[in-house]
Amino acid sequence: MPPASSPVHRAHRPTGAAPPEVAGAGRLHHDPAGPSESEEDPMTCTPTRPSGAAPRRRPRWRAALAAASAATLLAACGGGDDAAGSSSSGGSEGGGGALQDVTFLNILPLESLTFTPELVAKSCGYFEDHGLNVTFETTQGSAPAIQTVLAGGALITRVGDMETMLAAGERDAPLVNVGQINKTGTIRFVSAKSDPLQSPQDIEGRLMGTPSEGGTSEIILKLVAATAGIAPDDVQTQVVGVAPGVFDLVTSGRIGGYIVSLDTSVALAAQQPDAVVYNPSDAVRSGGQVYVTSQDQADDPDKQEQLRNYLAAVKEAVQFVAQDQAGGYAETKKCLADYDIPTLKDEAVANAALDQYVESWTAAGDDQIARTVPEQWQAVYDEMSGSGFVPKGLDPAEWYTNDYAPGS
Repeated sequence: MPPASSPVHRAHRPTGAAPPEVAGAGRLHHDPAGPSESEEDPMTCTPTRPSGAAPRRRPRWRAALAAASAATLLAACGGGDDAAGSSSSGGSEGGGGALQDVTFLNILPLESLTFTPELVAKSCGYFEDHGLNVTFETTQGSAPAIQTVLAGGALITRVGDMETMLAAGERDAPLVNVGQINKTGTIRFVSAKSDPLQSPQDIEGRLMGTPSEGGTSEIILKLVAATAGIAPDDVQTQVVGVAPGVFDLVTSGRIGGYIVSLDTSVALAAQQPDAVVYNPSDAVRSGGQVYVTSQDQADDPDKQEQLRNYLAAVKEAVQFVAQDQAGGYAETKKCLADYDIPTLKDEAVANAALDQYVESWTAAGDDQIARTVPEQWQAVYDEMSGSGFVPKGLDPAEWYTNDYAPGS
């Protein structure tokens, strides 16, 4: 990797043909993942990597995810083989020879700095360096992403540690955490100075807006409240979505606060003088994000090699961004230029958000990038079981492995 003082923009080679659509996605009646966290439309993004200082932008195309049957999911949960798995592997011709086709399911639109590791790895050649042709598929939240991975329709997705605990611990889904990317939470609680939320105790009696019902945001809100002795059933929530004008509901007194992504919180802090931002990680260790796959795919030698290569490329991308921090992320932004990320339109906001993401990715040290820290994983389980979200007395070590993570 280049030195921190002079990051080098990586050379770009032509990518292979567009990979096939993912099969088996969509919300099913039997839901081992729990409710969805996003209401965005599905789409697929296969950008062309930038060439030189002025990257060329290709138009994105949208593809509706095919609906999967409940029988398919039940078969996947039972450990059966599924033909849909062929869509997450295969081969494409790249500049260095045949590449393995891999599908990553992003649970939110790609146009967010939260997916910087994946976007940099794609646009600046790290995936290709590791023999992968990665396609991104956007799902309507984490539930269909987990379902599709369980059915073998995609190799990997990135979801919350809490959702993974619910799927594996509460619903007994054959889901495996293969690496943790965010070591700290990137969800924030936003309130107004007139009635600020600055501690877990301030949640009591407060109506909080959430992006959707029952998702990661609501779970972490209840976990934080539990540290102040507030029962989960006593936490008041209302779905308000993610529209830009939600802060007006706070200032008008209709809600006492709402839950947003890190990107949005940084922008709000810069644009709304009355906004107060609270970081739930000040109260709980839950809220990180992990890469997950199905147990069947984790047991497949060919898929194991793809997982190793995927996570190795992600780690190298994170190191590239971290080294670029001293230069104001100039080279990172070139790698992201193919994507219309709103946060990048304001340099100060973008840099502040990237600073926090880098801190989260590297919080456990450089040698732990994209690896799950056993003590933290246990702490998340203790918080989840202590608040009644998953049964007590289970062994969370059965739900993760570092066998395919960098350094193994």
